[in-house]
Amino acid sequence: MADLNLQIKSEIAEYIKNDIVPKIPSEIGQFIPDNVDELIDSVYVLRYYCSQKDINSNAVGRLDDIIETCQGLWELLDTNTKTFLYLIEMYKVRRLDLFSSLIGQYEETTSGEESFRDFVLSSIATYFGWKADNIWIDAAKIDQEVPLKFHVRRLRNELWKLLDDFPKNESELSLPKAIDIGEKMNLLLNLIISDETPPVGRALLLSTIYTLLIRLKLDRAISMIGDTESQ
Repeated sequence: MADLNLQIKSEIAEYIKNDIVPKIPSEIGQFIPDNVDELIDSVYVLRYYCSQKDINSNAVGRLDDIIETCQGLWELLDTNTKTFLYLIEMYKVRRLDLFSSLIGQYEETTSGEESFRDFVLSSIATYFGWKADNIWIDAAKIDQEVPLKFHVRRLRNELWKLLDDFPKNESELSLPKAIDIGEKMNLLLNLIISDETPPVGRALLLSTIYTLLIRLKLDRAISMIGDTESQ
């Protein structure tokens, strides 16, 4: 039975590596609803396989959570198709650092509240640096609005859920630190809502946060599948 468990885990690891990770958007040109649909399909396949093999039910629940986050990204892209087509065209002309800088934080945001706070602060700094680019002048011509309130509230909920899912650090966490984390998170989300950020900037910020969440949640699911035996 132990050998079978190892074989199952190896199959899951290979499937995630070859069929799921490559479908997670890693550049602006991949922000297309159909691409995210393919990602969702692949996660559904993995969820079904894990369920049929009686993999830990908590791990299956994590995959359900990933599907829900992917669905949020799909809805954002589907309702803002013109905005992302514009971004893809602009990327061909200019060097857009915001996306790559935010996704780069994924490598460092792997555990604990401090890492998440560092990600938020770095995201804000990157935003202000990118804001100076002339693309903001061109972007002001786009009048399509991102459904801000829905996605911002959804992402706030998902960010808090992700924080709670990190390994507990009771000895180091204090109430003032928890308050500080909440303030930093609200600062980042308020930047998205700000009238100073044109629709194209809001769409890009929202999509990169969705993508980061998908990657982090997938890491947590992989860890859970690898560390637990089949029930």
